[in-house]
Amino acid sequence: LKERVRSKIKELKNKTAQPSPGGFALVIDGPCLRAAMQPDAKIDFLEVGLRCKAVVCCRVTPSQKAQVTLLVKDNLPGQITLAIGDGANDVSMIQAAHIGIGIRGKEGQQAVLASDYALPRFSYLERLLLIHGRWSYNRIGTMVCYFFYKNVAFAFTLFWFSTENAFSAQALFDDGYQSLYNVIFTSMPVMVFAILDRDLEPEIVQRHPELYSVGQFNIRFTPVRFAIFVLGSIVHSVVLYYVTVYSMDLNVTGEGGRQTGLWGAGTTVLSNVIIVVTCTMGIHTRSWSWIHWVVYLGSVGIWYFFLLCYHALPPGFMDDTDDNIHWVIYEIGSTVLFWLNSLLVTGMCCLPILAYKYFKEQYYPNIDDYYRRVVADPKSYPQEDESVKDAETLRIHINTPPSDVEGSTSVETVAKLRRNESVNTMATRTRSDYTAAPIHPTRGASARLINASAPGRHNSGSKSNPISPLASTTESPEDRPRPTSSGAARPKVAETQEDVVRPFQEGH
Repeated sequence: LKERVRSKIKELKNKTAQPSPGGFALVIDGPCLRAAMQPDAKIDFLEVGLRCKAVVCCRVTPSQKAQVTLLVKDNLPGQITLAIGDGANDVSMIQAAHIGIGIRGKEGQQAVLASDYALPRFSYLERLLLIHGRWSYNRIGTMVCYFFYKNVAFAFTLFWFSTENAFSAQALFDDGYQSLYNVIFTSMPVMVFAILDRDLEPEIVQRHPELYSVGQFNIRFTPVRFAIFVLGSIVHSVVLYYVTVYSMDLNVTGEGGRQTGLWGAGTTVLSNVIIVVTCTMGIHTRSWSWIHWVVYLGSVGIWYFFLLCYHALPPGFMDDTDDNIHWVIYEIGSTVLFWLNSLLVTGMCCLPILAYKYFKEQYYPNIDDYYRRVVADPKSYPQEDESVKDAETLRIHINTPPSDVEGSTSVETVAKLRRNESVNTMATRTRSDYTAAPIHPTRGASARLINASAPGRHNSGSKSNPISPLASTTESPEDRPRPTSSGAARPKVAETQEDVVRPFQEGH
């Protein structure tokens, strides 16, 4: 059996090397899969499988499910595997994959307990991936970059101050400021963003699954985007320190004709830092609600309320005899210069970000930028207008089975929308899918690979199990990655993210 399976895999490898109008699919059973997973055959098996549109492994053991998952996971670096099951026999596969999903059903809770996510129905997987998974990726990608941004901006203001005091131990900010900067003053906006932000409504995302390509190409967390945030924070720190200090230090702010002084300048600098990083978070926020306004404005308000209370404490109240910051906010806050300085510095830091984002989204938009413009002004995009209208109707019945919808008209509408959605998904799908090097199991030594366009029906009485192609493809085998000599296949994306984005940058 092992020799027959090896020869059949080589035969299938030659057949799948030529593109087919209908594509290929592969069906393999447990005994043949055991032979195909031998060290001298599994890489060829993986390559054949990746050339197919679908691979079905039937009558396999729980350990074989995990082996197939690990075969892809170990030999295709950079690819993310997902396993979903509802029974105890799926636990090994769920634990072997990067992401495990358990379905809560009649077969017990073993799969749910071993999984990362639990679903009551298999049909909810679409919403979990295309909607919540995409939202979560966008939020986390921006949140991580923002965390570094706000902390680098804070730290570099101290660095610029150190260059002017010979790197002594003199502090620019009071200890109370530094202790609460990440804990209270800037913690809530990023938390709200990471929980509530959404760039597009769920019905639009579900209507256009090509939006999922943003996560597939890792657009939200690339080295370039991370470097832009870090460099931007350094530039902002220069503005926050030098513009604030020199504008405050060269002007008289005290009632006695004195200048601001060290602690007044430090309080003003940190006030501007908190305002700027909060405004930057607001610029990157895509959806606004009353919660965003309360938290964003409240974070700045809490800072000034803290200053009023903290600076009013008499020296020695907290076993601290220094009067460094006593009554400072009341002195500098009573001057127009303090507030004008904050307005100037905030504008100098945030207006370039707004200009950059406007220019990029208008002239070099990503696919999500394009659909936000379609939703905001559908009349300017007549070719997408009907799609948006259908998505608005779909909002009413989203996640509702047609049988649960009241009225025959609604049932027909939902059925029509779902049919159109399937057609639209196939029509708009690009070659952005990963087509890494593959392996395909075969059902029996005499397994046959047939063209999707070829007529015929599987004969259950036959010992051979034909492989029925499930989708069409015109991809060339040269576009697919090959396993390396060490046994690890280097995946190759059929199209780059620019190829997915380009249609939305040209002609719209």
